[in-house]
Amino acid sequence: MLVKVKDFQVTPHALLFDPELYLFDILPDRNIVRFLLVEEQHLEQAPFIDIRFEGLARGQFSMPSFELFGLENQHGSSRPRPAFIFHHAFVCSTLLARCLNQVDAFFSLKEPWILRRLADIKRDRQRRIPRTQWKQTFRSSVALLAKNYRSGTTPVIKATNVANNLLPDVLRYLPGHPALFLFSGLEDFLISNLKKSEETQRKMPELANWFVGDSDFAQRFPAYADVGQLDFLQVCAVVWMANIHNLRRDIGRYADAPVRTLEMRRFLDHPAETLAGLAAFFGHDASEADVACMTSPEVMRSNAKDSNQPFDNTNRMSESQRARQAHASEIEAVLAWAAPLIDGESMLEFLDSVKLETA
Repeated sequence: MLVKVKDFQVTPHALLFDPELYLFDILPDRNIVRFLLVEEQHLEQAPFIDIRFEGLARGQFSMPSFELFGLENQHGSSRPRPAFIFHHAFVCSTLLARCLNQVDAFFSLKEPWILRRLADIKRDRQRRIPRTQWKQTFRSSVALLAKNYRSGTTPVIKATNVANNLLPDVLRYLPGHPALFLFSGLEDFLISNLKKSEETQRKMPELANWFVGDSDFAQRFPAYADVGQLDFLQVCAVVWMANIHNLRRDIGRYADAPVRTLEMRRFLDHPAETLAGLAAFFGHDASEADVACMTSPEVMRSNAKDSNQPFDNTNRMSESQRARQAHASEIEAVLAWAAPLIDGESMLEFLDSVKLETA
């Protein structure tokens, strides 16, 4: 079989294994998938491989999804075993993925658009996908991200926070694949939101509704779940609490799954020890030279989303302190409002109980 592209043809082997034929999107209403023709170095360097990345492609083509997934299920060849990073946003997850990408052991795929698309499909209550079809779609999509990249051995798939509802699918359908959940304390999360643009802040109620709807959060905690009645910082607190509640539920269902948590400040304050521990968790015994590469000034002291711009932990702390001082009373009020749920559900104790072991 040949997949026809405008100027050339693609063999099944290239389709399945060439990392520069990149599975980008799935359109369930049309039963097709979209590939981008890309340079591997662009995949490696891009802060996000979402719709903002599409313009870097040399071309694109589509094919029926059932044909692609059928090929994936039949080839019988082994693939690299990916590791995953999930997060609730604003926790330096892009920086963490970029650090790992500095050594040959890892190749970081940062926020693949197809995972966002799968997350939306899963949340669509009008679309009832049979479990066997969903399993094939999910497993095949992840497998086609986990190709043999020339500049890295283990793919590290850092999902967008909107795709946190795919964590239980990782645990169920990809048993044994390590997954990290990167988080911050609630106060740090509130401050991060206060520093964001108005455009980003306007998205928070929709995010909160998505995360609340991903589990039984609304049924268990109705006083916190009516997002339309909450102010901005309360909405942000609900985003944080719903994510931790959902994470706890997911881990509880798969008690033996290799899932660990990492607090953002631990990473920023102790990057060498943290990255050595994370590399080990992801299956690589990092040497001193590896750790030095992952924590080099060129990486740690530049903006993770634009490496040409200087930015480091000192900048973050200064910005956060200014926001904390400007909104101290609002922050304290929301922390007090959220405390009964956080303390009553022992959320902080839970996060500590599954934390990543570091050097």
